Amino acid sequence: MKGIIINCNKAYSNTIGYSKKEIIGQNIFTHTAIESLDDMTKMFNIWKSGKTYYNKEIWLRRKNGEKFLGLFSANNLYNHGVLVGSNTVIRDISEITLLKEFKDIKQKRQEIMGDLSVRIAHDLKNPLSVIKNSIEVLQIKNKSLAQQNLNLFQMINRSILRIDHQISQVFEFVNPTPLHIDECSIGKMFESVLSDMVEPDNVVIQLPKNDCVIRCDINKMENVFVNLFLNAIQAMSGNGTIVLTLDESDSHVKIRIKDSGPGMSEEIFSKIFDPLFTTRQIGTGLGLPSCKTIIEQHGGTISFDSSLGEGTTFEVELPKNGP
Repeated sequence: MKGIIINCNKAYSNTIGYSKKEIIGQNIFTHTAIESLDDMTKMFNIWKSGKTYYNKEIWLRRKNGEKFLGLFSANNLYNHGVLVGSNTVIRDISEITLLKEFKDIKQKRQEIMGDLSVRIAHDLKNPLSVIKNSIEVLQIKNKSLAQQNLNLFQMINRSILRIDHQISQVFEFVNPTPLHIDECSIGKMFESVLSDMVEPDNVVIQLPKNDCVIRCDINKMENVFVNLFLNAIQAMSGNGTIVLTLDESDSHVKIRIKDSGPGMSEEIFSKIFDPLFTTRQIGTGLGLPSCKTIIEQHGGTISFDSSLGEGTTFEVELPKNGP
C-alpha cells in the first residue's frame, strides 16, 4: 500500500535495467520519470481508494537515466476484503512511440512535398502552354520551315506532351479531382487512347473481341490506360505484343493488359504502387500510384502478375454501374 515493489518478472527487470534483487524493496516512484510523477501520484492515491487503472500512458526511467513510455495498468489485490496491494502490468511502447513520431514526420514531409509539387507543376503549366502555342503558330505561319524541320517539330511536340502528362500526374496524385461519371464503351475508350498515342512500329496491340459498357469518369480512366499501355511498351523496349482481354459478370468487368516484356523480379513487387518509385531513368514515379487512386475512386481494384521472362499482366476490376 506504500508503493513498494515486492516482486517482478524478468521482463520488468530487463527493461528497467536493475536486477530483480535491486528492484525488490524499491518504490514504484523510483522508476517514474519526472514528467509523470504528478500523474503517478494521482493514480496511486485514486488506486488506494479502490479504483483500477487500465493502459494509462506513463513515462518511466531506466537505471541509466533513459526514459521510455509505458502503458500502466493496475488491478487491486484484496485479502479477506481488505485492499493490500496491486498487480501492476506495464507494457513498453517506446518502439511504437518512435514509429508514430517517424510516421508523423514522414506524413508532414509528404504534405510539404505535395504542396511544393503542386506549386512547381502549376508554375510549369503556363510556360509550357506558351511553348506549345508558339510551336503551333510557327508551323502555321512558316509551312515551308515546318516541312524542312518536321522531325524537330515532332520531337518538340512529343516532349511537350510528355512533360504535360507528367505534370497532370502530379496534380492528380496530390489533389485528386471529383469524378464526373458518364456511360462509356471500353472498346471505344481503348480506340481513343490508342489514337492519341504514338505506337512504335514493332509493337502489336491486340484489342479484345468483345466490348462492355460501364459508368465511369472517361477522362480519368483514359489516363489510367494511357499509363498502363505506355508502361507495357516501355517494359518491352518498344518491341513486342500487348494483349487486351475483357471479362464481365453481372456487376463487374475485368480488364487485363498483358505484355510480352521481360517481367519483373519479386524484389520490386511490394514497391510497384509506392509514390516516386520507378525503374526507369525518366518519369515521376507517380503513374501507377495515380492509376491506383483513380481506380479506387471508382470502387475498383488493380493488381498484377509477373514472372521473369514471361511478361507482366495488369488486371483492373471495375464496377459496371460506377462507384
